[in-house]
Amino acid sequence: MTAPLRVLDWLCDISSLIILYITVAVIFVQVICRYVLQVALPWTEEFARFAFLWLILLANALAERHNEHFRVTYFVGQAPRSVRYLFWAAGEILIFVFFIWLLTDSLRFVNMGKRMISPVMQVRLDGVYWGLPVAIGFSLLNRGRNIVTTLRQRPDNPFA
Repeated sequence: MTAPLRVLDWLCDISSLIILYITVAVIFVQVICRYVLQVALPWTEEFARFAFLWLILLANALAERHNEHFRVTYFVGQAPRSVRYLFWAAGEILIFVFFIWLLTDSLRFVNMGKRMISPVMQVRLDGVYWGLPVAIGFSLLNRGRNIVTTLRQRPDNPFA
């Protein structure tokens, strides 16, 4: 694996961990303030919502890297090897087309977010909406890497 890919993997991993730890800390502070100190911190709920969104999207990229998405492969496993590869190739093409469509649509949301302000924290929403294009970029990169690995190794079942 090349150094730029390792750096991107590290960025995805570390940003996921940082977001997770900060979110847990913010939610812990929210619980302590609300139930122990009897003081409501309204920004914590909005922050947690935005952070979970980023976390979910980055988790998708991590699942892509480790090829861990849920699949039902019973019927594909029964098919001959050449048919398996045909199904696999068709599926990969469909997923890439979907990701490209989603990327173009998500960039429109980012532009809309530049004009929108969150109600409690008063931040522009484009920072939140950038989570989707970033995650799609990581997902396309990781999916492409998995395709290259599968084509190099030529396993009996590309879905395995």
